[in-house]
Amino acid sequence: MIFRNRAAAFAAAGAAGVIAAGAFAAPAFAATSADLAIKASGTTIAVGAPGKNATVSLINKSDVDAKGILVGLDISKLDTKLVDIDESGCNRREDGIILCGIEGDTIPAGADIDWAFPLSRTLEGLPGDGGGEGGTGTGPAGSITAFILHEGEDPDESNNEVTVDVKVEGTGPDLAVFAPDVDQAATVVNGNIKFSGALNPGGKSGVYYRIENHGDAAAAGLKISVKLPKGVTFTEVEEDCEYNASKTSLVCNYENFGLIPAKDDTNANDKLFSGYGFFNLITVGENVKPGSLTGGTVTVESLAAATTPSIAKEAAPALPKNIAGVQAKDVDATDNSDDFAVVVAETTGGGGGGLPVTGPQAGLIGGIGVAVLAAGGAMFVMARRRRVVLVIPGDEKPTA
Repeated sequence: MIFRNRAAAFAAAGAAGVIAAGAFAAPAFAATSADLAIKASGTTIAVGAPGKNATVSLINKSDVDAKGILVGLDISKLDTKLVDIDESGCNRREDGIILCGIEGDTIPAGADIDWAFPLSRTLEGLPGDGGGEGGTGTGPAGSITAFILHEGEDPDESNNEVTVDVKVEGTGPDLAVFAPDVDQAATVVNGNIKFSGALNPGGKSGVYYRIENHGDAAAAGLKISVKLPKGVTFTEVEEDCEYNASKTSLVCNYENFGLIPAKDDTNANDKLFSGYGFFNLITVGENVKPGSLTGGTVTVESLAAATTPSIAKEAAPALPKNIAGVQAKDVDATDNSDDFAVVVAETTGGGGGGLPVTGPQAGLIGGIGVAVLAAGGAMFVMARRRRVVLVIPGDEKPTA
């Protein structure tokens, strides 16, 4: 399935990087004790949306790496006349089961890997074409069960599978946040943040997260809350944000930034976006022991809903008084939060090349509403507070 909008293409590209393409061979079981867990979220689709990216989180709760990973989706109870799933990159479905490997075949100790899989409403499930109950294509669409296995014996199998209902209901913004683990050091060079090498005790890095709107109405204004793992603090204090006394949590209110629905994000040349990228600089305590520091969380809320797309314009004027500060009900709140870990390595020095990200030294770095394939790579829109910059990953200099 192809989502004909930019944010969905971006997320799908990220998912393809996690899933190992081709057939998956059954693992040879070995005596290891990695404790895996799996969560699923984002399976409610707004009535006016053609689909969305649901998320499965693959979690290693132990202090040993988990290898020989097998991830499965049981869609035998999903009503594919209303909603279907794209299994690209995995084995083709067989008897309602989709089996997938992951890139590298390993989930490191303490890691939390997000895997997005696209859900789409089928022709029979779209409004106005006679599909679904009452010909509207709304309501329950069955369920999906996700499960995870590895080549060892899991000491707690009770959290190795999860079943979630799939529904088409509700109208309004539908925000989702994706926060990958932090496992590289970062420095700021000429106003750009550059990731390179291992993150050691006493080192600095950045928490990066992406927010998208898969609903059927614009989100006018964003409220973002970030909680850091124990032993990690925010490096800088930025405007529009409030911090606790220990600088381990923040709440930011961006009243002038909104997100249009992903289904409407079709013009690569305008300043309306269905997704943004953010980062906050962090410092790891000098006395922190190497390992995976868990407990980090990013949560996002919409300050208000808007039926007029221009209200979500990047760097727009202040929101009208009649909607400012009014929290909008999210169509699917299950994907409004995402956990992340900060991975601290032994101090051995040195590191490889980094990934430059254009933006100010803290806070908002991107209107990642664009993922267009062109001339050898994906180009992502990185929007500063006052202007838009095109960046090709791996290129030190912005193209515009």
